[in-house]
Amino acid sequence: MEEMEIVPWAEAFLDEYRLHQSEGEENHLTGDTQIWKRPQEGRLKINTDAGIGDEGVGLGVVVRNHMGEFVMAAAKQVRGIQDPTMGEALAVEFGLQLARQHHMVSPIMEVDCVNVVAGVRRAAGIQTELGVICRNIGKLLEETGGGTIQHVSRKANEAAHIMAHVRTLWDRAEVWFDRPPLILLDQLKIDDVTFPYQ
Repeated sequence: MEEMEIVPWAEAFLDEYRLHQSEGEENHLTGDTQIWKRPQEGRLKINTDAGIGDEGVGLGVVVRNHMGEFVMAAAKQVRGIQDPTMGEALAVEFGLQLARQHHMVSPIMEVDCVNVVAGVRRAAGIQTELGVICRNIGKLLEETGGGTIQHVSRKANEAAHIMAHVRTLWDRAEVWFDRPPLILLDQLKIDDVTFPYQ
């Protein structure tokens, strides 16, 4: 490794180490929900996930209201990203960009990557590309009226996981409003038995 490459590599290594050291603490702080639960009345819950593929990452977003009703879903493919944590952070950022664009106030963000939750909470000290994205997530949370981010299990995030594997054109989002894509129907029913669509 060249001498000029050592410092950035060491900083990135230290950032990753700090994030991994906080995993136990973050699980305790966020409750690590095991099943999807409706948000409190008047709030929207936005689940996000990423799926790494051969050429890049798929980003998935699912938005539901306090009655468990489908509001919106989105999918996007980003070429060249192979790091799972970076993909998860991009998915949260994508979800929050959609929330801001569609005037969603104070959303509850759920992600199954504890390192992203920790990264957002400690973004000021992370001097990598991941840190830049985590700082932007924090800014977007503020811009949406004080949104929150929390860690959930994969089981509680399965709908977003499905959307992360929907194939779209590279770097172009597909968005569904009011009626979910067919691929999502079964999971929405599993998550909430009162789901109205057949």
